Amino acid sequence: MIPMYARAEGDSLAGTTDDTTEVKVFLTFQFIGAAGLFAVLVTALFAPKIYRHFTWLNFCITWLIYCISYTLLAFAGQQLRPEPPSFPLCLTQASLIYAAPVLVAMSTFALVLQLWVTLKTALHPPKAPRTRDTVFSGFLLLAPYIAWLGFVVAILVIGTLNPSSVERAGHLVYCTLQGGRAGNITAMVVAAILLVMVGFDIYIGVVLYKNWRALRGSDHPGQIPFNLLLRVALFSFVCVVGIGCTFIFLSGVSFFAGNILISLMPVVAFLVFGTQRDILEAWVFWRK
Repeated sequence: MIPMYARAEGDSLAGTTDDTTEVKVFLTFQFIGAAGLFAVLVTALFAPKIYRHFTWLNFCITWLIYCISYTLLAFAGQQLRPEPPSFPLCLTQASLIYAAPVLVAMSTFALVLQLWVTLKTALHPPKAPRTRDTVFSGFLLLAPYIAWLGFVVAILVIGTLNPSSVERAGHLVYCTLQGGRAGNITAMVVAAILLVMVGFDIYIGVVLYKNWRALRGSDHPGQIPFNLLLRVALFSFVCVVGIGCTFIFLSGVSFFAGNILISLMPVVAFLVFGTQRDILEAWVFWRK
């Protein structure tokens, strides 16, 4: 989930065949993840028997933005051309890929917070709707995009003031800013978000363990999305592994491995959240 920004020695195609291979593998995983997440999102929105909370839907949307951010050069037809991409396009992609990991980290955290609220409500049902619940829902929906927009604007300003720092890097895979400082800041912000999120995951697990019998024996056990809780915990574990790998890759151990990890995260998100039973049943409707 956290970005790795591998600087290339030069912005040209005079390098090895491995450069082109890396780009193709990178784009393939990004497109697979995007296609899967889009299919899941459309299914959840239009299938009559499927309901998902807006934080779940927002999670899918933010990961689609993540995929688009990293494939912008390909969509513009400037991924592998001999000359560097146009400056406006390159700066736009740089701003998006520094901001995208913050966006998906925040949307994942919002999903965890909503699960916590659902669990808390099941344990202590409120007597009447509260205004602060609406405010909290608004925060869960808007916070990821506010953080994302802040990073986008910051990188746009930095790149505009220092145009020579914008380059096609990462073995020609995407555009970044020279130096690596922006990538390190993004990595630290995302790591902080994910570590807090994991803390909530652990807390939710402890509460579930202590109140398991009461929850299973409640009048509304279906309100507790146990399956989704398990999937969020699994995805959180993957994110923690990603944190550790990221700081290894930031030290320059392996550009190829870092880029593959970036491209695999949307695929993992799709496999973890897009393979729930009701969604799969909607896809094989002819068997009914």
